[in-house]
Amino acid sequence: MIEPVIYFGKLAIRLPYVLAKSWLSGNFHDLSFAKMLIIVFLMEAANNLDPVTLKWIVNPTLRAVNLVAFWWLGAGPQKGLLRWIYEEPNAPVLLYVHGGGMCIDLIASSLKYIRCLKQEIGHLSVAYVDYSLCERYPTAIDEVWAEYRSLVAKGHRVWLFGDSAGANICLNILQQCVVESQVLPEKCVTISPWLNVTKTESSISRTDAIDFLTWDQLAMFKNVYAPNGNHLDPYLNLETNFNPGLWAQVLESTKILIVCGQDEILYPEISRFGQKLIKIDEDQVKLVSQLRGVHCDTLIFNGQASDEILNFLKSDVK
Repeated sequence: MIEPVIYFGKLAIRLPYVLAKSWLSGNFHDLSFAKMLIIVFLMEAANNLDPVTLKWIVNPTLRAVNLVAFWWLGAGPQKGLLRWIYEEPNAPVLLYVHGGGMCIDLIASSLKYIRCLKQEIGHLSVAYVDYSLCERYPTAIDEVWAEYRSLVAKGHRVWLFGDSAGANICLNILQQCVVESQVLPEKCVTISPWLNVTKTESSISRTDAIDFLTWDQLAMFKNVYAPNGNHLDPYLNLETNFNPGLWAQVLESTKILIVCGQDEILYPEISRFGQKLIKIDEDQVKLVSQLRGVHCDTLIFNGQASDEILNFLKSDVK
């Protein structure tokens, strides 16, 4: 396996150069050095990633780190695909679905954020779905859907919480609830949702955007997850194939919070999707755009939208 050697060699050579170039460009001067460093590292790490390194190095490393993080949180053992991070009797269940383009494993920093939410809200259970990675569409959706239905069947009040590709899955769960006439969740939080998997835009209107996520990364994820995906499939391209009638039924029961960064490449499609929902029922939808925010800014940097998410989840907690 020569790919990992090439991958880490590229990182060692390119990181100092790209870091200096980014600083000299002036686009990062209003950010802390630490945030700039993380953005540049994530951009280079993901941009140069290949499927072999992802499968044999990156994901096993992330999984090992996550096991330590779960132990630190006192999480229960994984049963099937579901792991209870926090479990309280008669508490609403926050079902967390992680991002990563349906290919990259959970990032432990997300668990730190989940822990903060739990500490602030108090009476809350949190469950995590360990869906299959690098599997063809619609495997990930089907697996999370099965876990959601199981929780509902057991009488749990379920709230959905997802970031990036995980947010895509959460929104697809809402669609599936309507299609199969199942109980909808009371709340759904989506952070930087990846809405159009096979039908993406080629650029962002702002030339000074600082996002670490790139179209090349999304293309790699798409080629693994849905290489022959139909552009007209509403489960792959939620924004371009938006169904007002279906989403009107969703909003009759579910409140949706959408959080995104104004500097992320997905911002245009996320904003359009949010506005379409608001047009149906503005009381059930809130769209929060973070100034100078990048992809999943809140989870990675504990950004300014944290209070919005906390207030959204704390409202009507029983």
